[in-house]
Amino acid sequence: MMEEATKCRSLYCAAFEKAKFMNHLVKNPWPEEYEDDAMEKMRKRHVRMPDTGVNEGVLKRIGEVFSTMPAEIRVHKRLATTLLQRREMLNMRMVSWALAEAFAFGTLLREGVHVRLSGQDVERGTFSHRHHILHDQNGVHAPVSALSDVFPGQAEYVVCNSSLSEYAVLGFEYGYSLENMRSLICWEAQFGDFTNNAQCVLDQYISSGEKKWGLNSRIVLLLPHGNEGMGPEHSSARPERFLQGCLDDEEGCPSVGKLAKPHFPMHQLLDCNWQIIVTADFLPSTVIITFC
Repeated sequence: MMEEATKCRSLYCAAFEKAKFMNHLVKNPWPEEYEDDAMEKMRKRHVRMPDTGVNEGVLKRIGEVFSTMPAEIRVHKRLATTLLQRREMLNMRMVSWALAEAFAFGTLLREGVHVRLSGQDVERGTFSHRHHILHDQNGVHAPVSALSDVFPGQAEYVVCNSSLSEYAVLGFEYGYSLENMRSLICWEAQFGDFTNNAQCVLDQYISSGEKKWGLNSRIVLLLPHGNEGMGPEHSSARPERFLQGCLDDEEGCPSVGKLAKPHFPMHQLLDCNWQIIVTADFLPSTVIITFC
C-alpha cells in the first residue's frame, strides 16, 4: 500500500513540476462525429433501432452463473435463499428486476462492452436486490464478483461501492464516460433524492455538455426510491427537476400524418439531451428512475 502511495505521489509531483513550464494547452482532437456535417451523417447512419436480441441460451447462461453459489466461499444464509429463488425463476422462465439487469449487463459484457457500476450501495443494491458481490462469511476468501466470469474473453465488469459524496463520484463517472466510449457507465444513488448533492454536475455537464462543448456522454443514472416510511430525502428522486432540464424544442415534438418524420423514435433519442425512464420495481411504492 505504501509503495502505491509513494508511486502515485511521485507521478503527481512530476506533473506539477512539468506544469510550471507549460505556456500553452494541447487539446485532444474532437471525435470524428463532431467535424463538419459529420454529426448529421451519423444521425442518418444510426437512425434505425438496432436489433439487440440474443438467443435464450445466452440468457440462460447468464442466469445460471448469477444464481449459483460459488464453491469456494460460504455466503450468508439469506443470500443463499435469494440465489435459490433466482434459479427457480430461471427454470420457470420468469424474470425479476435483478435478473433483467444481469441479462442486460451480461449480454453487453459478452459483446466486449465494458460495464462499470458505482454508487453508495451498488454491490448489494438499495433494496437488497442486486448482490453482484458475494462475501465469504468465514472471512477467508476474497469477495466474488457475480458477473466477472460469465463468458470467455468477455469485457471487464467493475462494480464498487463509493463514498457518500455524490458530487465527487458523479463528476468522476461523467469524466470516465467521456474517455471510454465503448462502455456502459452507471452511477446509482443510494436513494434518488441524493442527487440534490450533485445538482451542479447535472446542470452544467450532463444535461448541457453536448450543446456547449460537443461532449457526448453515455453515462446512466439509476435513482431508486420508494414511499415506504423512510422519511425525508428517502422518498422521491423528484423527476420533475429532470423533466425541466430536458430540451424544450418544438422540433422535438412528433408530427402527425404527412408531416411525420420517418423513424421518429430514433430521431427523438438522438436529438434529446437526455432520456428519462420510469420503472416500477418490487412493490407499487418502489420505483427506479433511469436517466441516460
